[in-house]
Amino acid sequence: MDRPSSSSSSSLSSSSSSSASAAPRTTPAKSVPTVLAISEETRAIIKHKTGEDYPTSADLPTSLDLSHCESLVDVSALGGVRTLMLCHCTGLVDVSALGGVDELELAGCTGVVDVSALGGVRKLTLFGCTQVVDVSALGTVEELDLGHCPGITNVSALGGVRKLELFQCTGVVDVSALGR
Repeated sequence: MDRPSSSSSSSLSSSSSSSASAAPRTTPAKSVPTVLAISEETRAIIKHKTGEDYPTSADLPTSLDLSHCESLVDVSALGGVRTLMLCHCTGLVDVSALGGVDELELAGCTGVVDVSALGGVRKLTLFGCTQVVDVSALGTVEELDLGHCPGITNVSALGGVRKLELFQCTGVVDVSALGR
């Protein structure tokens, strides 16, 4: 059996130089966050609310409150914010980019329909999101407030939710799958 030579660092450098000639990576590594430009409209809303200008997603603070911004539509660059409050942003429809947010408040966002991408959120408030019907992808959310969401009828997939609020969810009639 051959033993590695004592100059293992030279063999490492030669192997790394051969990988350097490989085709360049076209997608970032999973541990490297993607930096996204923030749309001019969203930048203007953020600047109006916070007094600060954030040109890219990397510049954003860890906590951001844009509640009551009815004209907010594009949140595609806000997925890296840890705590994001978008309550009563009635122009908001697409929240698919927000699955990486830790705490997300969408109370009163009546334009939101599809929440299937939000299963990675730890604490999610959908109170008063009257157009939301399907919550089957939210079974991994730790804390979930679905109060005043009359379109929701099936909560059987939410058995893993630690804290679940169903106040005035008039369409929900069977909670037997939720356990104790």
